[in-house]
Amino acid sequence: MKFSRQWLNDYVDLSDLSDDEIGTRLTEIGHAIEAVEKHGDDTVFDLEITTNRVDAMSHLGMARELAAAIGREANVGRTLQSDSERASRTRESDLRQTGQDADTVIIRIEAPDMCARYTAKVIRNITVKPSSPEIQRRLEEVGLRPINNIVDATNYVMVALGHPLHAFDLDRLNGNTIIVRQGKAGEAMKSLDGEMRRIDSDTVVIADAQRAVGLGGIIGGFESEITQATRNVLLECAWFEPSAIRRTARRLGLKTDASYRFERRVDPNDTLAVIEEAARLIVESGGGIAEAPIDAVAREVQPKTIRLRTERLHEASANSVGAGYALDLFRRLGFSAEQAHDGLLVTVPTYRGDIFEEADLIEEVLRFFGLNNVPASLPRVTTGDVRREAADVAEDAIRDVLVGCGLSEAVNYSFIRPEWNALITDETPIAITNALSENIEAMRLSLIPGLLETVVFNRSYGTRDGMLFEVGRTYHRAGVGSGVWGVGEKTNTSAPTSDAASVARNKTTTNAPNTISHTPPPTPHTPVKEHHRVAVVLYGSIGTFWGDAKRAVDFFDIKGIVEQIAKKLHVEVTFAASDQPWLRGGKRAIAWHGDRQIASLGFLSADLLQKFGIKGDVAAAEIDVEALIASSNTEWKMAPVARFPGVPMILALTHGRDLEYQRIIDTINSFNVPHLHEVGLRDRFVPEGDDVIKTTLGMWYQAFDRSLTQEEIAGFQQQLATRLAATLPVKLL
Repeated sequence: MKFSRQWLNDYVDLSDLSDDEIGTRLTEIGHAIEAVEKHGDDTVFDLEITTNRVDAMSHLGMARELAAAIGREANVGRTLQSDSERASRTRESDLRQTGQDADTVIIRIEAPDMCARYTAKVIRNITVKPSSPEIQRRLEEVGLRPINNIVDATNYVMVALGHPLHAFDLDRLNGNTIIVRQGKAGEAMKSLDGEMRRIDSDTVVIADAQRAVGLGGIIGGFESEITQATRNVLLECAWFEPSAIRRTARRLGLKTDASYRFERRVDPNDTLAVIEEAARLIVESGGGIAEAPIDAVAREVQPKTIRLRTERLHEASANSVGAGYALDLFRRLGFSAEQAHDGLLVTVPTYRGDIFEEADLIEEVLRFFGLNNVPASLPRVTTGDVRREAADVAEDAIRDVLVGCGLSEAVNYSFIRPEWNALITDETPIAITNALSENIEAMRLSLIPGLLETVVFNRSYGTRDGMLFEVGRTYHRAGVGSGVWGVGEKTNTSAPTSDAASVARNKTTTNAPNTISHTPPPTPHTPVKEHHRVAVVLYGSIGTFWGDAKRAVDFFDIKGIVEQIAKKLHVEVTFAASDQPWLRGGKRAIAWHGDRQIASLGFLSADLLQKFGIKGDVAAAEIDVEALIASSNTEWKMAPVARFPGVPMILALTHGRDLEYQRIIDTINSFNVPHLHEVGLRDRFVPEGDDVIKTTLGMWYQAFDRSLTQEEIAGFQQQLATRLAATLPVKLL
C-alpha cells in the first residue's frame, strides 16, 4: 500500500528525517518497505500492511504509527471530533429525519446485523469539475485515477482517513430515501463498471424507494452515479459487517478498495468525522451548500478497556520496559490510559480492532520498544516425569525398520470416500457432517485406500515402482474395529490347499479357534475410538540398488517386512492362510501371536485394484500396532555370540501340494534335535501341472561349548531325516 511523505507530513512533522530514516523506523515497528518511489519533490513508500491492521491503511493511521515511533504527537487537526460534537451532530440528524421538510432524506436500516451505522450528508447546488492539481497529484502518487471533484474527494478521504465513502446523485434517487436491507432472491443491479450483478440474501443492498442503487461496502450502482449533470449529492459513510462484505465480494469475484477495507473492519465510530471532511473538500472545490449530517445508528460500538499489569509487562520484557514508557506510548497512539494500582487501565479506541486483551497491549509496547532491545534469556522450564506413550515409541521403532528396508513414508488424510472403506471392511464408517466435498465424507477404517491413492498419484507422474508405508490411525465406534479386518469376521480359518503352499517361508502356524464378535451394533452416539495402524504397499519391481537387475514384487517381500517389524518389537509371529476378500486368493495370510491377530498381508485383489485404476500387482500389509504392543515380550535377554563355529546343512524332499510347509517346520521343531538352532526355506520348486513340490530346507547346527564334529552333525541330520520321513508323507532326495 502506497503512502506519500508529503501527505504523512500533514499529520506528523517529518521535516528533519531523511527517507532512509523514515523507512528504517517503519520497518522496525512492523511495516516492511517493499519499494520507495520518487515523484518530483515527494517520496512514496510502498509498505506491506498486515491484514489485521486496517487502521494503518490510511495516511492518518500511518502518521499515528510514525508519531509514536519517533516520540511526537500526531496532528489530527479537524479529522477528529469530540464526543459532544458528535452528539450535537446526531441531535441535528434526528431533527432532519422528522419528515417535516419535503426535501428531507430518510435513512432506514432494515438489516442491523449487516449495517451497524449509516451516516449521510446532502450537498446541494454543486458543480462537477476536475479536482485541484494538488488532489489529482496525490491520488496518482498512491495509484488512484482522478475522475472528478466529487469522486476524487471520496477517494482522497478514504486514503487519508481510512474509511471508504460513496457519493450518489441525489436527484436520481427515488423518494429521497435510503434503505439498507438484505438482498432479495432474483434481484439484480447494474454496477458502476457496467456489469449486471446478481444479488442474494447475503448481500448488503443500498436501495432507494424502488430499487437497489448500490452493493453496500463494495460498489455503487450505475443508475445513481455522479455525472457532469449532477447538482445535488448524497454522501454515504457507513459501517458494514466484515463477514457479509467478504462473502459477497468473494461470490461476485469483485475486489474494490472499499471492500478491501470493510472486510477487515474499519472504525465504526468515525463516520461523522470522515463524512464532514469529504463534504469540506467538495464544497471547497465545487461550491454548494452542505446540510447537517444524518446519522442512523442501529448498534453502538463502545471502546473496550483493558488492564495492563506491570508484572506481566516486566515478565514479557525481561524488566526492560516499565509502565511509564507504556503510558506515554499509548497516549501518542491515541489510546486513553491511566495508572492503576497494579499497572495501567487502557481504553482502546474503536479504530484499533486488532487489540482484544492484555497480551495485545504488551505486544504493542514491545513492537515500538523493539524486540531486539529485550534481553535474551532462557525460559524457566520445570521437567516432570515425562513418559512417551507406548504406541508412539512403537511407531518410531517401526518407522526405523521400514526406512531401513528401503521404504518411503507417506502421510494421507484421515478422511476418505465412504466407498473406499467398504472395499476393505463392512464396518460402518464415521461420517463427517461438515465435509467440504464428497471425497472426504468419512473417517478411514483402514490405511490401505490412502496408500493406493498415493500409488495412483505417483504413477501418474511416471514412478512405476515403489515401496511406501504409512503410520497413522483409523477411527471406529467403541467396541468395533479392534482387529485390522473388521467386525464379524472369523479370526482364523483352516488353510485352503491353494493358500497353504505359499503362506510362509520360515515360521510355524498356530491354528487359533474360530471366533466371531458379538458386539452390539454401534449407534451415532457410540463413542469414537482411535486405533494405531501401520500399512505397507509394494508395487512394480524392486532391486537392491540401481545396478541390480529388477524383479517383480512377490509375497515373501511383504511377509519379510512384517517379520522384521515383529522381530524389532520382540514378538514371535506365525502365519496362517486368510480368506479376506480384499486380498487375492492363494497369496494372502494373517500373522498371529498366539490367538491374537497382528497383521493382514498379501497381494491385493484384482477388484480392489480396478476400483483405483491400478494395473499390475500390489503387495500390501496392514499391521495392528496395539496388538504388537500387547504381544511384545518386555523381558527378553541378550545372548552371547557363540565362540565356536556353526555348520550349515540342507535337506531336500518332495511332497504333495496338500502338505503345508508350516506343518513340516512344526514337525521338525517338535523333534528337539540337539544343537539345531534354525530351520528355514532354502529353495522351493513347484512345477506346472504336477502335484509334487520339491522343497529344500536349510539347517544350522551350533554348540556354544565346543566345535561339533562332522560325525555328530551327520548323525543328527540322519536321525532328523528318518523321523521326518516316518512322520510325514515326504520323500527324501
